This record gives sequence, structure tokens and C-alpha cells, in this order.
Amino acid sequence: RNAHNFPLDLAAIEAPVTNA
Repeated sequence: RNAHNFPLDLAAIEAPVTNA
């Protein structure tokens, strides 16, 4: 995970989990 991309990475992980 890139430090500068951590917010996007988090959203990418939480979005599918929340939708699932």
C-alpha cells in the first residue's frame, strides 16, 4: 500500500465490503 494512496486504498477496500 502506498502511503500517499492510503485513503484511496481504504475506500477501495471498504466500498466493496460495505456493498457486499
